[in-house]
Amino acid sequence: MTPGRPHLTAADLAPLARAAAGPRRTLAGVTRMRGGSKKGSYRLTYDDGSTAIAYVWSPAENYWDRWDGRDDPQAAAGPRPPDPRAPFSPATGTDLFTAAHDRLTAAGVRTPRLLLVDPDRRYLPADAVVVENVRGGSLAAALARDPAAAGPIVDRLAGQLRALHAHDAPPLPGFIRSASGFSPVVKRI
Repeated sequence: MTPGRPHLTAADLAPLARAAAGPRRTLAGVTRMRGGSKKGSYRLTYDDGSTAIAYVWSPAENYWDRWDGRDDPQAAAGPRPPDPRAPFSPATGTDLFTAAHDRLTAAGVRTPRLLLVDPDRRYLPADAVVVENVRGGSLAAALARDPAAAGPIVDRLAGQLRALHAHDAPPLPGFIRSASGFSPVVKRI
């Protein structure tokens, strides 16, 4: 991790956690999770032992935030603005997160429930969402521990992948549908 990046504390996340869980539960602890290189990912633990996951889109949490401007000599180095038309543009924030959540849910994929969406920055000085924490460990650990016992999990995953495959969606801008899938549009001069 890049040194000097501040991470959020329990005190920072308490208003968000309270809004997500309601007044009967109190935030008892916060653990910063791995894997959120464009957003902060935090496990929220409540006083009753329940947990949730908070995702926070803050510039301090974005480890891909610098752009050197080499592909645009007129641009100064700094954060690159997202371009929703470009498939490899920075895809961050509550709008894209909730759109992906809704799309997966509509396709029949089991997706963690949204407990709170805060695009207006009411609880933190950054966009944030809180989702249910789905426990149970990783598929890799289950397969290593007992491949036969992990069979039903793999079967569920296969069903969800079939559901995704069957779900038709419009192509991304700059791509066209072909018999073999989606192909980039090539402009000929």
